[in-house]
Amino acid sequence: MRTPKEEILKFMENRPETVAIIGYGSGINPQRGQENRKPQIDLIVVVDDLKKWHASNIKKNPKDYSFSGKMFFKYAPKKWLRSGGKITYMTYIPFEGSKYKIGTIEKDDFLNDLRNWETFYMAGRMQKPILIVKAPEEVEEAIKFNRYAGLQSTELLLGEGEFDEEYFYTILAGLSYVGDTRMGIAENPDKVLNIVKGRFDFYQDVYGSQLKIGDGNVIIGLENTDNLPRNLKQFLDTYSGNVGDGIREFLTNKNKSQSMSQTLKGLFTTGPIKSVKYVSEKLKRKKRK
Repeated sequence: MRTPKEEILKFMENRPETVAIIGYGSGINPQRGQENRKPQIDLIVVVDDLKKWHASNIKKNPKDYSFSGKMFFKYAPKKWLRSGGKITYMTYIPFEGSKYKIGTIEKDDFLNDLRNWETFYMAGRMQKPILIVKAPEEVEEAIKFNRYAGLQSTELLLGEGEFDEEYFYTILAGLSYVGDTRMGIAENPDKVLNIVKGRFDFYQDVYGSQLKIGDGNVIIGLENTDNLPRNLKQFLDTYSGNVGDGIREFLTNKNKSQSMSQTLKGLFTTGPIKSVKYVSEKLKRKKRK
């Protein structure tokens, strides 16, 4: 029986060369309340050139694309492909009894977001439980820096004091949902807590060793902003309120604009039928909660 990493490598075997492949979401990591369903397997596929990769993949795997998606990837300028978090998705790709969702992004855009939080779209996702299937050292280093930046931002957001460990991780996991227009509409309002409860071990392993923890509480002292990502630091340098409010406003601005543009772009890349199916499935799951 193949491991999840082997399953993903098998799925990607007949697709063009990639820089990195990273699995994320409930198809890779269990979430509370999803024990009896088989979610899509979400992949971030980092490539050198979006247009070239999709031109090659359309020839190799035309069924990966809806009709509108095929036209979009063939004829849209690269700046359109890079809009909305610099990533472009295809959904519901069947393979050996599973369904896959592929998000393609160019290496420079991926690294820039993790290092500088230009859009925070990739950065927020890479702070949650992921499966690194394939990645060069520079990608792994960027993921580590981004995780530390997320941890430091959570400490600054909460301020000095003692906080329950699960609560701390829930705030950290929720950074990418602050201001997201989909939360409370299509997304389950308990989604962030379900992520943390489903992979509490991940948060303890990745973040716990960098925290001061006593009796199950995270103890936060005075924090500085010296090592924050460039775009967040520049925003805070001109922000007149306290640091926590500044971080919240920064994230709200980033997440709101990216979620809206990504939703609109999805109508072209995945097609209206798949887009409606994707949203309706989320609404059904939310209704069952």
